[in-house]
Amino acid sequence: MSIQSAPEPRGELSAQQGMLREEIALSWRRSMLSGLRPDDTFDSASIEETDRRSRLFDAATPILDRMQDDLADTRYCVLLADRDARLIDLRVGQRRIQDRIEEDGAIRGRLFTEENTGTNSIATVYETRQPLAVRGEEHFVEAMKKYSCYGYPLTHPTTRRLEGVLDVTFLSEDDSPLLRPMLTRAVEDVHRRLLEGARSTESALLAAFQETVSRRRGAPVVAIGEDVFFANTAAQQVLDSVDHTVLRAVTEGTPSGRQLTKDLTLNSGLAVRAIWSRVTSRGGVVLEFDPAETPRHRQSVVDRREVGAAPTRTVTGRLAAAREHRFTTLITGDQGTGKSRALTTLAGDTPVVRHRATVLTDAPAADWLEDLRQSLDTHTGLVAVEDFHLLPPAMARRVGDLLADSHTWWAISSGPLDAHAAEHRRILPHCRVQITLASLRSRADEIPQIAREILREIGAADSVRLTTGALDALTRHRWPGNIAELRTILEAAVRQRSSGDITADQLPALSSGPRQELSPLQRAEREAIECELDRSGGNKLAAAKNLGISRTTLYKRMSQLGILG
Repeated sequence: MSIQSAPEPRGELSAQQGMLREEIALSWRRSMLSGLRPDDTFDSASIEETDRRSRLFDAATPILDRMQDDLADTRYCVLLADRDARLIDLRVGQRRIQDRIEEDGAIRGRLFTEENTGTNSIATVYETRQPLAVRGEEHFVEAMKKYSCYGYPLTHPTTRRLEGVLDVTFLSEDDSPLLRPMLTRAVEDVHRRLLEGARSTESALLAAFQETVSRRRGAPVVAIGEDVFFANTAAQQVLDSVDHTVLRAVTEGTPSGRQLTKDLTLNSGLAVRAIWSRVTSRGGVVLEFDPAETPRHRQSVVDRREVGAAPTRTVTGRLAAAREHRFTTLITGDQGTGKSRALTTLAGDTPVVRHRATVLTDAPAADWLEDLRQSLDTHTGLVAVEDFHLLPPAMARRVGDLLADSHTWWAISSGPLDAHAAEHRRILPHCRVQITLASLRSRADEIPQIAREILREIGAADSVRLTTGALDALTRHRWPGNIAELRTILEAAVRQRSSGDITADQLPALSSGPRQELSPLQRAEREAIECELDRSGGNKLAAAKNLGISRTTLYKRMSQLGILG
């Protein structure tokens, strides 16, 4: 817990800011805006198990060993943080300085961001991506003012992505002009080893790709690495840049030792079955493709993202079948997943009359029910009840009875009904077709097609096109607002760019800062929190209770994992 004492007067902090270097003053301001106080400790910053098999750890370990030898019997510390600003290694010249710095909060696994630890040469370098020295009183948190430190960003030589931060920390009276060149040399050596590791990984990926091409003669085969994309001639003939983006999204986070399978519709409209597995320790994958109509018979593990919801192609097919046979239909999904669009697809060219539960706040319930009854008696097309889950239980029962007794073709859209009263669930046996729309974040491979459909719906010119970079940004976004959020972003982009290419830079809501790349464990944690927030209708207190954590902890984890709300 943070130390609770009287907050330092804001005027006094502002006066101190005026005496600081510009980059330090800006960091102080960011720290204050995040709610941090100078008398806080680091205890609120999360501690997690670190990945000692990462490429950064592999590349940096020999360099850290050398620095530890060079600094033997001194009061200097070398700290290594990963791409999330989490401390993954700490080397010291003397045991006493290790005890001291750990007592002040520098512990392996701790997150060092400005919102948790204030101004220092890990957190601020992580924020700015620039080398920085922070001396004594320039630290925001009082407990750190006895130290000075030099920090340097570690960027991958080929991808230019941030891999971590290398830092030297020491008591302020021990500052030495030799530390900066020592740190610079160490950073150069880590960069060199990262480059060598990338070349080794790329070679392993190429070898696996060539072996698969030889084994699957004539079949499309691709290999995807961090910054490489190999494709044989057969793959080049059927894949385009949009497909490249989709395949990266589909295969991201593939676990080791498993073969995954997923049916896809390529940008050309060709239906294929993709089969892939991870072939390098750094996440490289090799994919092979079969026609979806004649899949090879082999045991495979289905991608978890398919579980619980069919892809759009299947949903569209089921809606078309329901329309052909005029089956009563229930369409459920979280807010923004496209339930209204699905009802439109279900109706097709058939006239549809919609009765929205949301208007009950302005219309008497008896009048609303009478309008629905008349539609069921006289309308020859589709009668749709939207947002069924928002009806009060007694009203849901009466609506359900009307629908169950009607011979008219009707459909319902609703949020998930599993947590609703029995009066809502009574309608389920009367729904011949039941379709659940998955959240957009679990349908990254469908985003290019959905985006094109939305561009048509909002009246964008035929010349408007999303570039590969823009599609990549869209597929990587978490989409807490689902399709509704995607539509809002595309509408804003079209207002700025009424013709020609829309680039990633013209999607401002997606380019506000560097994207945090999460570990598989963090992704699972974020998914659990998002699902619980969905289930509780955004109620943070209820979600925290169901997750077994405090509301304060929930807010912190939401911030750390990039969850909006």
